[in-house]
Amino acid sequence: MAEYRIKLMAFNSAAVIAIGIIASIVTSTIVASKAYSSKFANAEIAQRSIVVKGKSTKRVRSDRGQWWITVKGSGLTIQSAHETLTKGMKRVDSFLSENGFSNYEITRGAISTTVYYDRDEEGNKTRDVVDYELSQHISVSTEDVDKVAATAGEVTDLLKDGIFVIGGSPAYTYSGVSDVKVEILADAAANARTRAEEVTSKAGGYVSAIKDIRQGVIQITTPNSTRVSSYGINDTSTIMKDISVVVTVEFGIAGS
Repeated sequence: MAEYRIKLMAFNSAAVIAIGIIASIVTSTIVASKAYSSKFANAEIAQRSIVVKGKSTKRVRSDRGQWWITVKGSGLTIQSAHETLTKGMKRVDSFLSENGFSNYEITRGAISTTVYYDRDEEGNKTRDVVDYELSQHISVSTEDVDKVAATAGEVTDLLKDGIFVIGGSPAYTYSGVSDVKVEILADAAANARTRAEEVTSKAGGYVSAIKDIRQGVIQITTPNSTRVSSYGINDTSTIMKDISVVVTVEFGIAGS
């Protein structure tokens, strides 16, 4: 009987130890599982993000206008062609002066010459000169963009005076593009964050730090234009113009 009790006690002790070991293993497994689940959840949260686009546009007024005029003179001799050109240049100079342009706003280019030859019955050029044509370019550059706009449409009235003149389209530019670029980039990024917050707040989350940001090219267009180009646009046809940019921003998302 004593031997039986000893064996029973030994068995019970072994069973208790085994149960303890099993319980310890189970507890460790649960703790490890929870730790892994928590780590996985945190990693999953860390990887959550949203990508949105933000846009900003600023309207500016051009502060410089440029305009080109071509004056031509022709004649049967080079001398007569030059006389005609000289007369035309003097008349254009007077026209510009009458409209308020000063000499420092005007640049005169070199004279170019074109010689036209007669052709025979087969259409081949001969040595006989039928006309000399001389041309000279005038460039106007001024900060008074309104003066350019008002005058550009009137220069061709000189044709009535027998002056062979060609007026080009004015080009209007804005010198503060670099400063505007910094401003609209910041505004576009803020616009992107606002959009991201509107989306994530409805899902119970919130926007955290910026993970990535990519800037689009600057577009300088006529007011209210919908034109875009992957290379950028630099429209010079109007005094007023819109400078815009689009940024693509990836934000981290936190919360539930």
